[in-house]
Amino acid sequence: MYNEDRNFDTDQILKEAFTSEPEFKLSENFTDLLVEKVERRFAWAQYIREFLIYLSVILGIMLVTAVLAFVWYDAKIENWLSFFTSNAALVVGINLLVVFVLFADRVLLRYFMYRASTE
Repeated sequence: MYNEDRNFDTDQILKEAFTSEPEFKLSENFTDLLVEKVERRFAWAQYIREFLIYLSVILGIMLVTAVLAFVWYDAKIENWLSFFTSNAALVVGINLLVVFVLFADRVLLRYFMYRASTE
């Protein structure tokens, strides 16, 4: 079952690959550029993930508050809908402001501070 010739071929190919010179040359700062690019990508992904976590926590708190208002205080959906429709611009504006401030604080500010520290 075990093919010794096959392992010998693999070992021979690896030995030849490690002892011969490569056919191409990398720049002197290749690793630095690669690490910088990978760090930037991981940092950006982490910042976006953290923003989404904070946003979902805020939405969860709002949802729990709404459910508690319906259960404990016998709030009516009609009253809430009339409030939201009559103050739609204010409600949308406050929500957009919260999302923008959260995004600017958790993503943009951190990303630009990271970029400034690496340059």
